[in-house]
Amino acid sequence: MVGGSRPPFAPWRDGPPRFAVGLKPIAPQCWLLPDTEAHTLPERALLLRDSEATHFQDEAALPAAREATALAGKAMGLEEDPSRDARPLWQLAHKVSDDLVLMMPGAEGWRVGAAVLTSPTFFSLPHAAGKTLHELHAPVPGGNRLATRIARVFDHVRPDQVLERFNWTLQAGNDRYTPDGAPLQARAQAARPEEALSLVHVRVERQTITKLPETGAVLFTIRVCIDPVAALASKEKAALAAAWHGADIAARGYKKWAVLDHLVAAALPTP
Repeated sequence: MVGGSRPPFAPWRDGPPRFAVGLKPIAPQCWLLPDTEAHTLPERALLLRDSEATHFQDEAALPAAREATALAGKAMGLEEDPSRDARPLWQLAHKVSDDLVLMMPGAEGWRVGAAVLTSPTFFSLPHAAGKTLHELHAPVPGGNRLATRIARVFDHVRPDQVLERFNWTLQAGNDRYTPDGAPLQARAQAARPEEALSLVHVRVERQTITKLPETGAVLFTIRVCIDPVAALASKEKAALAAAWHGADIAARGYKKWAVLDHLVAAALPTP
């Protein structure tokens, strides 16, 4: 665990994962700062060198990408002017750990117009590029209903608001760049119970939504925090175990948790 209070977020305290919008307003000054994962920026910079794998931008989204970068830069106290930058979100990604997804309004609904992803949780940039909200959420249980609700939020959120929500899962190892979950699942399946304490990590996604006042686009940010369950306090381990075992069949199936059950049994107390 690196610096500060780790883990910085503990959404399992609220119970099992739920496929719901679950957005709450936060103070605008808490949007991107403090950057709890700033220690990952050197690793992120290496991934950003492969811009084809980590960066997407539709030409029509460039004005919104510049506006988003200027707004985020101001919130972070940066002095750079992105008004002439051809890849503004890619440049911003060198200074903040959050993955950045720019959603553009259009006739077919909200669509990904630009994105920088170096910590994708089991999906790839080609999968997300240009997709609508409904296409992105198609694999999720109740995804069509969830996408419709998120679209309403995008429609009605005010430019002076910042909304926040969380996702979480467990994984075998501390891998951050995971466009494909299959290697982690294979690692978990092959691991012995005595390896559990050194292997099982909790992965939290802290997501925010901010609307841009000029273009009307929405900047969706995703901060990924990864911490070993072995370092959690006993009370946190108990809450995490209760949330894990309390998840319904749909959530467990979607997250492919079955391959981790033998490790969780060894690493966490029985609720």
